[in-house]
Amino acid sequence: MKRTLLIAALLLALPWAAVAQFTYKWTPVPMDSTWDVMKDLRATQLIERYSPQVAPLQEIVGYSADEYAKERPESGLSNFAADVIKAIAEEKTGLKVDIAMTNFGGIRTSLPKGAVRVYDIFSIFPFDNSIVVFDIKGTDLRRFLDRMVARHRVEALSGVEIVIDDRTPVKLDVAGAPLDDGRTYRFATINFLMDGGDGVVLSDVAFNRIDTDIWIRDAIVEYLKAQTARGEQIVLRTDGRVRYINQSGEEKK
Repeated sequence: MKRTLLIAALLLALPWAAVAQFTYKWTPVPMDSTWDVMKDLRATQLIERYSPQVAPLQEIVGYSADEYAKERPESGLSNFAADVIKAIAEEKTGLKVDIAMTNFGGIRTSLPKGAVRVYDIFSIFPFDNSIVVFDIKGTDLRRFLDRMVARHRVEALSGVEIVIDDRTPVKLDVAGAPLDDGRTYRFATINFLMDGGDGVVLSDVAFNRIDTDIWIRDAIVEYLKAQTARGEQIVLRTDGRVRYINQSGEEKK
């Protein structure tokens, strides 16, 4: 202990210049095929051990026409995520779904341009969130959407057209028509939001709940594989489903 303190004291006593002066050399190293040859036996054995587990993540499931990032109040990527939840929920339950939702916080990164692999989808949607379908009264759905608009935090939605002036919805269409307080709507979302995640509360107004046990990332991989099998590229778009205007009716940028 005394020796350690003595060395520390000597180092502190040295002039700063004497401690800070050093020299170094560097040279560029090209990353060419030379590095494809594995020379470390232990590293090679480790890679070979885990390669079978990693291989499925390398599978190409689609081809993207561009790079797509999430953006509020809507973006191609967020619209796509909500649309897939709606489509998969309908396919797995055999029921018509009127509205679907996921949260922007659950979309963690961008969709890359070009080949899209399974690990890209797992990177975008890393959480174990499964798809849930339920019924909701029109009055409760209106109250829920109004609350999101008032918070200025509208999540990613499908099956809606919402036009917002400041914190007030001036148009609120669901399933292609103005929201009807007297109607019952079928809603698809993820269990994280169903159970109160991101400040969303739906469980207290939901009934006829169906838990599909299908994770959103698996649903999207399945959807993209089917799209690719049809010879279609991934092209994501916005469509004005959620937009803000000012009091004159002009759209806010």
